[in-house]
Amino acid sequence: MRKLLVVLTLAIGFSVSNLNAFNEIKPLDKNEVIDKKGDIAALCKAVAKGNLEEVNKLIKAGVDVNEKSNGLMPIHYAAKYNRVEIIKALITAGSEIHKSCDMGYTALSYAKKSKAKEAELFLMRFKNKNV
Repeated sequence: MRKLLVVLTLAIGFSVSNLNAFNEIKPLDKNEVIDKKGDIAALCKAVAKGNLEEVNKLIKAGVDVNEKSNGLMPIHYAAKYNRVEIIKALITAGSEIHKSCDMGYTALSYAKKSKAKEAELFLMRFKNKNV
């Protein structure tokens, strides 16, 4: 009986330590895009990661530059992550610069909230213009 108790105690101990190993929290990569509700559109991922080459490929392939992911359009991600060259590419491709996200923020609002100074200065040029 004593052996059985020792064996069960050891088995439970190993099980708990294995569970802890699987629940280890990984540090968040600064450029990692967090997907809260589902899949993020490929264009939004490329924008958030700052991959201008991929953004241009997707635009050339005909991807909708105004398609929202997690309530944000690609231009909102570009403004949030201070991606000015990508903002230029999106505007050239027909992005609706003044359109709000699902929470009511524009690209300029995201640039201001994120302290993305270069994006904010660039977007200020379009504040009173229809693009």
